[in-house]
Amino acid sequence: MGYNRVESKRLARQAIRGVSPHPMLVTLVYVLLTGVLSYVIAYFVSNPFNMAYLYLLDGVYAPEQIYRTIFTPGRVGLFLLMEILLTLYQWVMAFGYTSYALRLARGEGPGFRNLLDGFAVLGRSILVSLLVWLFTVLWSLLGMIPYVLLVMLGVLLNSFFPVVLGIIVLVVWVVVVSYRYRLSLYFALDNPQMGALETLRQSKLAMQGCKRILFVQDLSFLGWEILSIFTLGILGLWVIPYASAADANFYDWMVHGSFTTPGGYESQYGQDPFRKDDLSDY
Repeated sequence: MGYNRVESKRLARQAIRGVSPHPMLVTLVYVLLTGVLSYVIAYFVSNPFNMAYLYLLDGVYAPEQIYRTIFTPGRVGLFLLMEILLTLYQWVMAFGYTSYALRLARGEGPGFRNLLDGFAVLGRSILVSLLVWLFTVLWSLLGMIPYVLLVMLGVLLNSFFPVVLGIIVLVVWVVVVSYRYRLSLYFALDNPQMGALETLRQSKLAMQGCKRILFVQDLSFLGWEILSIFTLGILGLWVIPYASAADANFYDWMVHGSFTTPGGYESQYGQDPFRKDDLSDY
């Protein structure tokens, strides 16, 4: 038998139950160190592009006045610098939280310190995320070709249907591309000697024919994510480690052919062809 999503989620719930520190607290600290910090910085470093749009919309300034008073080199340069630094910081923190989730799923007793694991391999954690972003963007651009052609067809036929179809094709293509590299951080964590580019190759190989499985698993958390909105995000502090542990279980199954338990690897549903020893020859 293949990957068992129900068992994966059961093991994820089991992993977050009764551990210390509680995964909700670790997730709260992670959210504070990323989202809240980004919000605070954004409050003090204003976005000149948003300001220009609002001023232009309200008719407060003429376009030439906006260019002189808002798009100054100092203001734009500071904003772009902070955006780059925040992005790099969030990549490093995401590496740390992935490390925490993987160890949580394996019953290794992770804690707050694991959120900073990305800083111990700073260059590596940034490079892997940078390559994932770069390859996702470049491959996603290919999806623009059928989108543009369908839009042009819609204009020629004076029909909105080809445009809608083009949007659907583009969205589906971008999602497929993004799922190719979903396991890159896990490979980087499990294989310190592996090059950053190789982690993407291994993820791409492991995800061949398995994107739909992970997509369905992601959809199974949609109800919880919607409910978390009505709890002002409090429920999300439980959903995030739950879903992250399930993702880690997916990785272990795709690579090792088994789910991980505190005592080691156990396979209750047979072996999967994407084992780690198979991937080493890629």
